Amino acid sequence: MICFPVRTLACILNCTLGLTPLGTMVTVAHGMEPASRPATPGVSVAQTGNTVTIGNGFVELTCDRDSHRATHLAADHSGRGRFGAELLGASGITLGGDSGSEPATVRVIQSNPQRASVVFRWTTHSGDAAQFIFSLNVRERGVHVEAVVPVSVAAPAVQIMLRQWFLLGIFQRGVVQYVAGQGQSFSSTNPLRLFYTIDCLNGSVALETDAAMPPKEVSLISGATESESGIVLYPRIATDHTDMWRSGRPALSVSGLAATSSRIGFTLYANDLPYPAHRDDSRVDGLEESQTRDLTAYFAAVYGSAAGVLGSYFEPGSAYPTLAHPQRAYGDAFNFFDPDSWEVVTALSYSGDPLLQAEARKVLERSESAQRGDGQIPHHFEDGAPTFLSIAGSSQTGPNIFWTLAASEYAAATGDEHWLRSHYAHLRAATDWVLARYDLNAGLVRADGPLFIDVFRRSGFTLDTNTFTYDLLNRMSQVAAFCGDPGTAKRYLAMGEKIRASILRELWNRHDHFITELNTDGSTRDFVDYDGNLAALAFGVLPDKADARRLLARLDSGPHTHPGGYGTWVSERRYEKVNCYKGNDGDSDVAMARIWWLDMAARVRMSDHATFDALFDKMEQDLLCNVWMPERFDAQGRPAHNNYYHEYPEVLSMVLREMRYGVHVDMKNIAIHPFGVQHFLLHLDGLRVDYGPDRVSLLVPGKSERTFAITGLTPAQQYVLSTGQRLATDAQGRLSFRANAGTLLVILREK
Repeated sequence: MICFPVRTLACILNCTLGLTPLGTMVTVAHGMEPASRPATPGVSVAQTGNTVTIGNGFVELTCDRDSHRATHLAADHSGRGRFGAELLGASGITLGGDSGSEPATVRVIQSNPQRASVVFRWTTHSGDAAQFIFSLNVRERGVHVEAVVPVSVAAPAVQIMLRQWFLLGIFQRGVVQYVAGQGQSFSSTNPLRLFYTIDCLNGSVALETDAAMPPKEVSLISGATESESGIVLYPRIATDHTDMWRSGRPALSVSGLAATSSRIGFTLYANDLPYPAHRDDSRVDGLEESQTRDLTAYFAAVYGSAAGVLGSYFEPGSAYPTLAHPQRAYGDAFNFFDPDSWEVVTALSYSGDPLLQAEARKVLERSESAQRGDGQIPHHFEDGAPTFLSIAGSSQTGPNIFWTLAASEYAAATGDEHWLRSHYAHLRAATDWVLARYDLNAGLVRADGPLFIDVFRRSGFTLDTNTFTYDLLNRMSQVAAFCGDPGTAKRYLAMGEKIRASILRELWNRHDHFITELNTDGSTRDFVDYDGNLAALAFGVLPDKADARRLLARLDSGPHTHPGGYGTWVSERRYEKVNCYKGNDGDSDVAMARIWWLDMAARVRMSDHATFDALFDKMEQDLLCNVWMPERFDAQGRPAHNNYYHEYPEVLSMVLREMRYGVHVDMKNIAIHPFGVQHFLLHLDGLRVDYGPDRVSLLVPGKSERTFAITGLTPAQQYVLSTGQRLATDAQGRLSFRANAGTLLVILREK
């Protein structure tokens, strides 16, 4: 039985009743022109009685003169001023423990449609001056705050209490994540880079400190209820204990503080949607509702699940399978590249947020640091130590394959070409470890266990390992060529084609599917596995279109292919206890996100728009309603296994970018190949794509020359590139050219 906290049940109930927490969002068909940005009313300052409110169409904040605190914070991501749920907790934003008895004075030092600044000042009981200065620009989603904190008050600090369930702090040292309702606090003197909260009902708040006025210490707060979280900013080192979670609020130790006032500066970003709005350049407003929906799912997955499973403050470079809520379902085990951490690293790399991309690199390097001399990558870490067997006791090829894929995707998504060249030897060693299992007679790689379902007994020349090895070699041939190793690039490409031919010769049943495995003694074993068969479709292993159609029909004919409209079943024939390590057949009756990724890629390959859209829309709605998702779904489409698991949200973000929007970036080739979408915008820091059939604006990270291929343009038309080139699309609307990454390219159809 799966049990959910009260807050998550409320989210589920809202979705069941159609009361999605996204409020005004409605489903709109894809393929519509982006709307123009809505006009905002400009910045305003309003005083009513003892309150003063500063706001624009995106955010508003209200302060109370009598209580000397901010009492209201709300947001509207669209910029229309339709403000959503209250984001502040009951105590709001307060300064110090001695607030004084007289009402605060309010002085507006700047007020025009473009910018406003308000000074909120009062005298404490000890006679010292305390103040907030609130400033807001017209198109910003964040209010800048400068606090003057008198150290003579009882609790010299800025406290911000919020109505969100999930909280996360990115420090210079690493990431700390927790959830509300634990009645605990975590204090650190390590510099804070970003703090944010997320709630499926109450949106998100993010906080960035000013480099010129940073706090000397911060405390993250998990309040007494599931809707109370917060942060405390101290002008001086103030608490008794740091770097640990402790019961209750921070225990202050102020005896060493100088008897002067201190300033703390920070920006408080607000969003009525469930992801932090601190990166305005990547949050495009004024879109059609359908794309706002897509991008909300994308960023909720990245900041809620992918970032949420990081634990690098305590274990450098660690990514766990679930949130800390408050315990992690798999205990102290982390960095499962089987393929879990591949999905974490890919989603973080795709985020466009340098802080999260740096964490992705740390995860890669932690596993790389334990790579054996023969090239083997650890399966995962337990209590900080690497282990090379799965938790089921099986040996797997997956960690080497998926760590290498993740490393190449990190480099391509971030444009970190120097990192790739510096670490290329490790990628090549990891790939060659897989190829060391290549058998000349069979023409296939021999596996001693499953690829990525660790309880299943698979061995010999297995379909899962060989289909993924084929994809790995295609990817690595490009990496090798980019890193100046043409001999290895040629070898990988040739080996990939040999394996592909052998898969067709040895594992195709000559009718409608690939068998599970060919044993070394010549016998075979077949469960009609959906992972390997879908991979064969997705990666283009099967060249005959009629065979491919029969294969897809066979897979779709299974009674539990898409249970409840979710995911994809693991096999047509069930893996019974005798077929599983330790008799653990629990993974036999569930739909897994990793197989859903292959399923969706196969739909793109087979141009199956109807199934793709139905599966994607179902999963996207689940994510938008709940933000966090279960590890698996059962035969009826109900949540199964562990709560707050990372995989489905991350895979959905990957499917959205790689398939629905069709944005593929690697070290040699750039492809924009949307699937059923005629217009979209994707702004992610170093990656910016504004796509339409008559105009494409494109910036990809990196510096090296790439081959660009863009499809879905107007067929047989002349286009002009900002480089000065004039090119014509083919009869299918495809355009190809070469250009350098890191340069904004604009492609326009000639009138």
